[in-house]
Amino acid sequence: MTYGQLKKNRPIATLIKWYEDKDSGKVTESRKEIQTRFDYLDWKDQKRILLSFLKAGKSDRAWAYSKIYRLWDDSFLEPMKSLWEQHHEDLCAWSVIEHFPINYVKDQTNELEKINGYYHICKRLAEIPEYSIDKTKLQGKEYLLVMLHTHREVSEEEAKDIFFESVHDFCMAVPEYISRVNHKSRGGAFSVEDIDTLNSILWLFHLLGLEKLRESILIWNQDVMSAIYKSEEFVSLNKESVSDEEYNLKRLIIGLKYLYLALDDKYKEPDDKPHIDYLFDRCKKQSVKENMEKTYKPAPVEIVGEQREKAIAVLEKMKAENPAVAKLVNSMGLGAEIDTFAEDLPF
Repeated sequence: MTYGQLKKNRPIATLIKWYEDKDSGKVTESRKEIQTRFDYLDWKDQKRILLSFLKAGKSDRAWAYSKIYRLWDDSFLEPMKSLWEQHHEDLCAWSVIEHFPINYVKDQTNELEKINGYYHICKRLAEIPEYSIDKTKLQGKEYLLVMLHTHREVSEEEAKDIFFESVHDFCMAVPEYISRVNHKSRGGAFSVEDIDTLNSILWLFHLLGLEKLRESILIWNQDVMSAIYKSEEFVSLNKESVSDEEYNLKRLIIGLKYLYLALDDKYKEPDDKPHIDYLFDRCKKQSVKENMEKTYKPAPVEIVGEQREKAIAVLEKMKAENPAVAKLVNSMGLGAEIDTFAEDLPF
């Protein structure tokens, strides 16, 4: 039996030399092999590669940023700082927030927030004891995570508000598939512990030492479950001959009603009632799923003006660079000479 000869690995120094020499004709080949072998190389070779890729184009910098975030070394600080201040690229921002001196992060807050939002920046800056957290820029769960991460205390009343405001937000959202609810047997009422966001908040209460509050909420939850189970709507649902999908969606909607009714008035809004009434009107229909889809399916948005021109420019560039894309686009009847919709574009 004959065996094919194994491909011998080229010296990594040779590959780096080819990659850095833009006239070598082997930049693409060497880049691909470097990236394939990168995770198995010595640290000194990895560092040399990353510093080299930081000097290259945007896509190569992005690859280097993703590696540097997890392989941070202070030798990357100055080149990364220079690139951040020059380009303000998304992946670079992660290392700035996580690894740069905290005073630099504080000075760059406005630019970093535009890219990464407030949560990750706040989580870093809140390590400074005197830093004042802007709670209005954080979701409830995010706020609790920041407080836990920076060893700050959360009052019981503040935590209680966060939980029940989150319950309210859940009741006001469009009902969706919830794994733990859908896997419950017919006849069982769902619990707030079946809802990932609410359950994770309860777990954070435990980690923050708010066990008394957590226990009181679980007692409240048992009362809600009992109200759902005994409700006229739920008793009627259990007599219907409907698919599992229809049953689970109706069970969820009934649960939303009784979760909402169990809230204190301070957590309700004046314009809540139309939404709750609307959900229950849908629930009375023979096919609640079909009615929900008709109601909440978004209408296509037409691309107009400058946005349309940019989309067409990108499309034409893709066609010019790739004959296969051009053939596909032409077969679909898309082009600069016709109006189109966002959902029709192939990118």
